[in-house]
Parts: sequence; C-alpha cells; structure tokens
Amino acid sequence: MPKRLSKSLAMEIALRTLEVVNPQNRAMALNAALRRHGVSPVAPPPDVLADKGVLVAWLLATYGAAES
Repeated sequence: MPKRLSKSLAMEIALRTLEVVNPQNRAMALNAALRRHGVSPVAPPPDVLADKGVLVAWLLATYGAAES
C-alpha cells in the first residue's frame, strides 16, 4: 500500500517547495521532499508549482489519505 500524506505534511511540503526561488527547480525540490517522506513522486503539472493552495490541493488529491 502506498504511503499517504496528511494535510499538515502536504502543507509543509508545499511551503518548502515554494521557498525555492527558481520555478524550474521547484519540481526537483518537490520530488526530493516526497522521497524523503517515503512517497514515490510523480511529475506535477507545471501550473501547480506557482500557488500554495493549488499545490496543497494537488498533493492531497494525488497522495492524500482517504477521508473517513
């Protein structure tokens, strides 16, 4: 079973990813953060890496735990 991200972890990863100034390097930073947390990264859509809310929503939709 693949590892799932909590809302707080998704927010932390998003904030750290967006701290990277160069937008071309954000995807690499995102993938590195996901690997550090034991999650297999996938290529994010380019427009996801510009806004915190959009990035968190994408992370939760892609890796989030099922709501119960």
